[in-house]
Amino acid sequence: MKSFALFAALLLPFTLAAPVEERTDEEMVRTPAGIRPISKVHLVPEGGEVRLVGEEIHLLDATGSVLHVATNDHAKVGMSQATATTSGAEPEETGWVAYASWLNEATEAISSFATSFTVPPVPEDNHDQTLFMFNSIEPASGDAILQPVLQFGPSAAGGGAFWSVASWYLVGSETFFSSLVKTSAGTVLNGLITLTSSSGADFNYDVTFTGITGTALTATKSAELVWATETLETYGVTTAEDYPAGTLTFHSINLAMTSGTPETEWSTVSDSADKLITTVVTQGFSNAEVEISFPQA
Repeated sequence: MKSFALFAALLLPFTLAAPVEERTDEEMVRTPAGIRPISKVHLVPEGGEVRLVGEEIHLLDATGSVLHVATNDHAKVGMSQATATTSGAEPEETGWVAYASWLNEATEAISSFATSFTVPPVPEDNHDQTLFMFNSIEPASGDAILQPVLQFGPSAAGGGAFWSVASWYLVGSETFFSSLVKTSAGTVLNGLITLTSSSGADFNYDVTFTGITGTALTATKSAELVWATETLETYGVTTAEDYPAGTLTFHSINLAMTSGTPETEWSTVSDSADKLITTVVTQGFSNAEVEISFPQA
């Protein structure tokens, strides 16, 4: 009897020790870099900025006070992780599904990148899908992207079954966005990204929808941004009717350089299986035009 009691006493500490489980219930939200933990997503207050400081990312308010600091893990975003999973007749697109791109290989930097486009009709069906449409610009490393974004559906910035706009800056695994402003079909948008200054390897940029208050965002001490794109990105699409009818036309695409003019030829990626077709209507750096056809075009 004594030996059994001794065995039970020795076993007791081990039977009481429960394994520590890692939490996996953090809310996940949609962003133009995919599905991300909500703790990695941050609103940039009006007049604030996102500043890269060595291997850190600082979120500042309009007074220059630091609101948040994160480590830059240099995770790939934008075109570097642009993959789409499709299923032919029944689309289930995730990510960049149709886009045009151009890489600046000149020694001069892009000083501004403007694109105009008209907000499409509201999709016929609503399956809680999210559609992102934007012009954007990225560094050669592919670990950041700056973009003025038209959105239908929900995202980390808000939204729903209506069109809205905001500017986004994604750096590694961290996501930053401006206020989300509701808009409507037929509105002509102008997404503008501007190089405001540079010093050595540090480049400072502003992004906004021209004339729409609250959509401005500032990114400072960035690497030079060299990849320009015109993009359709989607999440949660289940039927062709989850897209608007017709086409999306990015027009008045104008690229300016710090000096000279670039030789610009846009390349395209399409999802032919799901009838999402990207076409360069007009090549070049001045008044170029890119069209993306939806399945019901």
